[in-house]
Amino acid sequence: MKYVSLSLVLVSAMSLLVAFGMQSATTGKDAVPSIQGIWTIESMDVGIGENRRTTAPQAFMMFIGDKYYSAIRDFSPSPRKAMTGQSASGEDFRASLGSFMADAGTYTYDGKDLVVHHQVAMIPNMMGGDSSMTFGCHMEGKDTLILTPQYDKMVVPGMKMAPSPDGKMGYGDMAVRYKFKRLE
Repeated sequence: MKYVSLSLVLVSAMSLLVAFGMQSATTGKDAVPSIQGIWTIESMDVGIGENRRTTAPQAFMMFIGDKYYSAIRDFSPSPRKAMTGQSASGEDFRASLGSFMADAGTYTYDGKDLVVHHQVAMIPNMMGGDSSMTFGCHMEGKDTLILTPQYDKMVVPGMKMAPSPDGKMGYGDMAVRYKFKRLE
């Protein structure tokens, strides 16, 4: 009886050690941080070669859930005044809504590439599930998300997503790297 009790105590202790060890392995410092969360832009690298520069758009937020994502961005050149239709410098920004973009849909992430599949977008060609955008994706720590557009893998029916040889897109210099910080 004494040996049976001792054996049960040892088996229980080993079970706890194994369970605690498994939990530490999945929640410890070596665990891969999740890309899920609410993110805001910290910086964005645009252009190529000697024209490459780092900028910070007015606003760019992204929500990444279990299966769905949404992104909203304002690339207008100067801050907007609330409810006036004018930027802080007095320009009427309603004519430049092309600087404002939003899209949402599903995504896949394989630990290396983030592929977003548009279901709703401000650009009509991006709606309907036939379009997708691919980004190289990695974390720097648990609160910094780095996305690098892979233009050669982007699919938008009726649009050529590749930049010109000098790094220009239809809306300006091509983005080459996004750095986001986690809000939640």
